[in-house]
Amino acid sequence: KCLIQGPVGARCKDCARLAKNPIYTLTSQGKARAAAAAILGGVVMGLIWGIVLYQYSFGLFSIFLGLGLGWAFTKALDFATGRKRGPMVGGFAIGGIMVAWGVMALIVPPIAIYGLVPAGIGSYFAYQNLKAF
Repeated sequence: KCLIQGPVGARCKDCARLAKNPIYTLTSQGKARAAAAAILGGVVMGLIWGIVLYQYSFGLFSIFLGLGLGWAFTKALDFATGRKRGPMVGGFAIGGIMVAWGVMALIVPPIAIYGLVPAGIGSYFAYQNLKAF
């Protein structure tokens, strides 16, 4: 017989019945909500980001803008997925930040390249908060 190593020892395949941790498992509905939160949040945050950059220039302060983006997407995806974690949720956050950068780049194209640093910082911060532990 084929034995599977489980949390309490070796068991046969029928007896093991190993299930994935529910904190890291997204349903189809959870994936749809996460995608909607990433796209909608990206558009809204990108509009705000672009309007603020159009009025003011940030310079070194853009690092804090990136942290704010990462925090906002962490909270948005926490709400949308019911506080799920894992690489997929982190990927949705990074995708949302890229959407925000794209919307910002449409509003202020001449300085869009400088938005890559805060987008990278925000992506790292969001992924670190949402990854599997």
